[in-house]
Amino acid sequence: MKMSKLTRKVEFDSPIVRESIAEAVVHRILDMVKSGGLKAGDALPPERDLALSLNVSRPSVREAMRALAVLGVVRTRQGGGAYISDLGPDSLLGPIQFYLALEGMNIRELYDARSLIESDVARRAAVNMEDQALDQLEVLLAAQKDTINDPTAFRRSDYAFHELIWIGSRNAFLKRIGESLNVLGLEFRKRASERPETLNQSLRDHRVILDALKARDPEAAARAAQAHMQNVYQSTITQKEEQE
Repeated sequence: MKMSKLTRKVEFDSPIVRESIAEAVVHRILDMVKSGGLKAGDALPPERDLALSLNVSRPSVREAMRALAVLGVVRTRQGGGAYISDLGPDSLLGPIQFYLALEGMNIRELYDARSLIESDVARRAAVNMEDQALDQLEVLLAAQKDTINDPTAFRRSDYAFHELIWIGSRNAFLKRIGESLNVLGLEFRKRASERPETLNQSLRDHRVILDALKARDPEAAARAAQAHMQNVYQSTITQKEEQE
């Protein structure tokens, strides 16, 4: 007697999800940005022209523009019209900033990452920075002393200080990561950096970093940058705990 062959049932993880027209428009524009077909600041065609060009409805284009605006890829002008944003960290990291604001546990992870990146950036900058850039840091640091009672002005100066070091590392990827992590931590830092003692600590940290850079000492620069990140993290956590 012949035995029948058993048929094995194959299970797939998930069904294929059909993409909406608006999602297809979003992906088409994102693909054009990634390929360089659309660049920062480029104006997008009017809604009607874009709908005709893509052979979709105007409501689908409108929905896609709203989604791209949430992502920070597209900005709208007063009076109508849309354009590609500057594609910088401030524009693109808004959704992640919101997520981090909800997930307090990520503050520690964020500053762990910042410590790793900023220390390596400082290590490289100690070797690669030009003397002119070091002079610029000295000017910035001198000006920071006058912003201790103005947290907004201090934050602008702080960003400029770190930006020069990111550039000085001579690594475009590390620069971009440093910028991004700095932006992600901005909301947390705002809560902690209103106090003069916090800003004074950052000022002292900047002095130690700059002295190590001017001494062309990579390891001292890395240690100083790491210590600075730990101090920023600690002041942020302390402020958060007090508010809670």
